[in-house]
Amino acid sequence: MRCGPVLEFGFPSQVPHVLLAFGDFIDPEYAFLRKIYRPGWIVADVGAAIGQFSVFAATLPAAKVHAFEPSSANVAALSRNIVRNGVSDRVEVHRIAFSNAEFEANFETRANAWLSGISETGTELVSVRTLTADFRRLGLDHVSVLKINVAGYEPQVIEGADAFLAKGGADILILLLGLASLPWYARLAANGYRFFYFHPNENALYEVTAFDADSVLAHRPWPARNIIAIHQSAMESRLDMWLPVRRI
Repeated sequence: MRCGPVLEFGFPSQVPHVLLAFGDFIDPEYAFLRKIYRPGWIVADVGAAIGQFSVFAATLPAAKVHAFEPSSANVAALSRNIVRNGVSDRVEVHRIAFSNAEFEANFETRANAWLSGISETGTELVSVRTLTADFRRLGLDHVSVLKINVAGYEPQVIEGADAFLAKGGADILILLLGLASLPWYARLAANGYRFFYFHPNENALYEVTAFDADSVLAHRPWPARNIIAIHQSAMESRLDMWLPVRRI
């Protein structure tokens, strides 16, 4: 990456097209987090894949990064990237899948590893847990940043995190955009989360206040693929760290 980290991956199954095309982290949340991070953060990366977000977070002064990834092929690349970038002491890898229930399941790592998932034809047995229960097991009562990108299974993961998030368990959420998640955005908003896009050119947060498809999708700045949610209590406790807020 132009910003410094070195990432390796299998070709062509694990090709991160955006990183190859631009040679750097271009999603707006990276620039957003660089601007507002504070020492001592705890970061959870759900759907860590080959580790691009985990490695990035570990270069911030975070106290700890927890990386969750069920695919054995991705975990192997993730682990190598953590070592290669010298952040092994700051990143803990958990080979586990999250959903809205707890069970054991077959996991299929597909030719395109980004589309891997739970499948009856899968040959890898993985533990599936709810985020609320597993964070309790790990002693994670609160995290500074929770990123969720799980190839379309975000609604199930958010449902399994409902009790954790209802109490404001994460200050900042980075969520892969998806129409199926819109009802959960509304539920999170009712539990104190405010939703935004970060516009890197304007250095401002644009607030999303309605959760229909047009309101959520029509105004996102390029190249945003994720939406940012910030808990109101976190914003009130550190007013000095937040950027200007504009309404869409």
